[in-house]
Amino acid sequence: MLTIVIVEKEPFTLLGIKTALEQTLDIKINDEATYGEIGFQLVEQNKPNFVLVDLFLPDMSGLEFTRSIKKKTDSQVVILTNQTDEEVVNSAFSYGADSYMLKTTDIEVVQLAIKRAYFNEFLLDPKLTKRFLSTLYQKKYNKTISKDQKDNDPPNEKQIQILRLLAEGLSYEDIAEKMFIALSTVKTHVSVLYSKWNVKNRAEAIKKGSMLGYLDYASVVNEAFQGEEMEKIKSGI
Repeated sequence: MLTIVIVEKEPFTLLGIKTALEQTLDIKINDEATYGEIGFQLVEQNKPNFVLVDLFLPDMSGLEFTRSIKKKTDSQVVILTNQTDEEVVNSAFSYGADSYMLKTTDIEVVQLAIKRAYFNEFLLDPKLTKRFLSTLYQKKYNKTISKDQKDNDPPNEKQIQILRLLAEGLSYEDIAEKMFIALSTVKTHVSVLYSKWNVKNRAEAIKKGSMLGYLDYASVVNEAFQGEEMEKIKSGI
């Protein structure tokens, strides 16, 4: 027989939960309270297997109540609340909650959460699991889309011109002089281009540029990068 103390601030909600759980043959309600301090005293007195607790109690935070229960007793804590905020859910588990259920969920799921907790298994309300997974997928999808958009964002005319001069083996100073622009401007364009294509050096940028059709990499390798200049490209200078 699994024993439970219910700590719920709303008397009618408490009565509903108690009535529903009492119909379960292997669950016994030891006691109930509408205040956290009284609830904690009942837990220490009855030493139940489980404590069903709301997060918003009149005299204390349900999170602090949960932490105290986990520190000072062996009871498992099942949160039963209306709070669906992801940060609140994460906080509840970090404070020691063993399961997290919504009051709107079916009582059978609450019973399952209680039994899962008995075997040291965490259970998150299925409604929240579905929502959180959807949010996680959407974040991952948006990140992928953002990366694809970044990769597909073409370089501007100056960046292409600088890329071709880099492929000819010119230094930043030579490029600045040839294009009649400041050295810092050349470096900025190169930095933006590297970031846009996710490359680390001149050689990778040239290879990427050839793949995208902005220059003839084979021709560059065969004609422009002979001897010392080729070694500079390979080393990423």
